Amino acid sequence: MSLSRKRLACADYHVAWICPLMEVELLPARLMLDDEHLDPPYDTHYDENTYICGTIRGHAVVIATCPQGETGNVNAGRLTGTMFKTFPNIRMTILVGIGGGIPRAMSSEDPLNDIYLGDVVVGWAGDGKPACVYYDRGKSKAGGQFELVGTMQNPEWRLLQALSILASDQEMGKTTFGNQLGRLRQKFAQKFARPALEHDRLFKATYHHVGSYGSGCAECDDGELVRRPQRSANEAHELVFHQGRIATGNSDIQDGERRDEIGARCDGALCVEMEAAGVNVNGPCLVIRGISDYADSHKNDLWRCHAAGNAAAFARELLCRIQPAVAEETKGTNQG
Repeated sequence: MSLSRKRLACADYHVAWICPLMEVELLPARLMLDDEHLDPPYDTHYDENTYICGTIRGHAVVIATCPQGETGNVNAGRLTGTMFKTFPNIRMTILVGIGGGIPRAMSSEDPLNDIYLGDVVVGWAGDGKPACVYYDRGKSKAGGQFELVGTMQNPEWRLLQALSILASDQEMGKTTFGNQLGRLRQKFAQKFARPALEHDRLFKATYHHVGSYGSGCAECDDGELVRRPQRSANEAHELVFHQGRIATGNSDIQDGERRDEIGARCDGALCVEMEAAGVNVNGPCLVIRGISDYADSHKNDLWRCHAAGNAAAFARELLCRIQPAVAEETKGTNQG
């Protein structure tokens, strides 16, 4: 990435990249840019956000993040509320960062079908049901029943078509994830390195962590681990992504039983996070989350940078499937 002296107008940007967790998600997002632009002029009395602008394969991209410690749906809504007005021609919005993995209810014999730390979950199940579900918005009824009423808009058509092509390219071995990941490793190889396989440990949902936060489960009972197929050494270093439903809410989930309850309530959601509903208040988005933990009491920070880097690499690879000239033509048509 290079610093470009180019300065575009706000109206020239058509891709919004939202990375709410500044200390983990902003750096990999910036490393995906081909160059950074000078800030465009905008009304800072109305819009208190600061943006990072640049290009990815011809796409004019604006990156936004929340202040440190100010994440969640409310702050994501505040961030994007003014952003989408300042940049009026946004046509594609991606929400990129980390999330908690929800293991599949039935383990697969193929380890590539299971959720492992460092995998990427993309919010699109393709089954006719909502891509993202607001899991704690609904009606509590007698007998412990809960009726969900909080669903979100589907992502933009252009992003979903590109996702279909990317999935096909992955099947045919035509993706270039290695090139995207190389952008992270040029200067920050250690920061985004994959932790050792023994640090990817999925415990039974009913077994609670023993010891302090971040202790690496040194005192936890290995007999309580979920037995499932392990990936080969080659598979462990590939970028693996899953398409599925994502659950969003207002809580940082660190309870395996609660996690599984959310997964079941949301039609088999594969990931839980805290910002998608806030962005969706202001416009549809495609949610891309690197799995940094299993949303249980064994959660720690070890996988966060690696997972965030994988999510950013996936987002760039996806944008590379979309012709920027098509986006520019559409933008001009919509401007009238």
